Amino acid sequence: MKLNPLHNQVGGHDGVLSMGEDNEIIVKPSLPQELAFYEESVLHPELAAWMPAYYGSLTLTRDPAAIAAMTATNEDGAVNSEGAVAAAIKAFNGYPVGDFLPLNTFDQANPDKDPEVPLPVEKGEFDDECICLENVSHGFTKACVLDLKLGTQLFDDNASEEKKARLGAVSDNTTSGKLGIRLTGFHVYDGEKEEFVKYSKQHGKSLTEATILEGFRSFFAAKLGPQRMRLVVERFVNDLTDFLATIQEEELRMRSSSLLMMYEGDVEAFDKGVLEEQGNIAKVVERAQAHLERQDDDDEEDEDEDEDDEDFEDEEVKQKVTDMRLIDFAHSTWTPGMGPDEGVVLGVKSTLSLFEQLLVTDYPEDE
Repeated sequence: MKLNPLHNQVGGHDGVLSMGEDNEIIVKPSLPQELAFYEESVLHPELAAWMPAYYGSLTLTRDPAAIAAMTATNEDGAVNSEGAVAAAIKAFNGYPVGDFLPLNTFDQANPDKDPEVPLPVEKGEFDDECICLENVSHGFTKACVLDLKLGTQLFDDNASEEKKARLGAVSDNTTSGKLGIRLTGFHVYDGEKEEFVKYSKQHGKSLTEATILEGFRSFFAAKLGPQRMRLVVERFVNDLTDFLATIQEEELRMRSSSLLMMYEGDVEAFDKGVLEEQGNIAKVVERAQAHLERQDDDDEEDEDEDEDDEDFEDEEVKQKVTDMRLIDFAHSTWTPGMGPDEGVVLGVKSTLSLFEQLLVTDYPEDE
């Protein structure tokens, strides 16, 4: 399996890779705390619905001997921007690649024989533990992407005093402190020039309470026309409203987590995505009406209906219009009994208020 550098990253740390036929899986270096957060998220389905799908962990080794062996045999591995092998895949979910746990470990012919179970791989000094996640930008043609950092506190409670002081100053001197949000990087597609306009982390740090709305205006600057852009902002308002209701019920602490906000920046692809969505909605309505009109409820009709439902589940929207996900949990923990993270709640409320303001001032409804 070949891994490639991730080219559309707008925030976070370096070293993120992608894999799969269409780079639909992200491979991201991870600390044990983030891995534990993802694994425990199964117990919090309401919040997990806002997170990228989690596929497990992958161990990459940068052992020179392993890399030399892969290069000599022309095997796939993680490649750098120049195309050279930079790391070899050592294990998946802690076990050697190629070893699979048997579905039935009991040997009926030899009941006294111990089942053959592969031993977990020990992490070496050249190894990196990574998490495998859904690439949420997959499905966009020209994705406009914003990494919006959430919360007023950006450091772990167990961080060093030096780190607490440094990140505390970042919060105090940026919009994180009073609004609970900071634009940490984004890029916007310019359809006329056929190129992306990129805004750095430093640009986000330079914004203030008085100018942050201009920062969001820069993010919504793709040349889609006012009607399409109103639809984009409306969808984010709806998403933020739903996400706020979720985050207010979750007992956790998220330090330096982000909302990843994406919309399609190419006009033709945008319209294609909207039409695909409308087509699927029409199919749902049609099937609901057909169900109401049925008079008989025999087993044969129930079976046919189940088959129809299965067919519909396979009809996924291939072209996305917008998407919003919660990402980056290296410093996040579940905290039962401690209530929601009020700094994150503040950030979501601030963003929602600013987007609602944009709808009124920049994208008013046609009278």
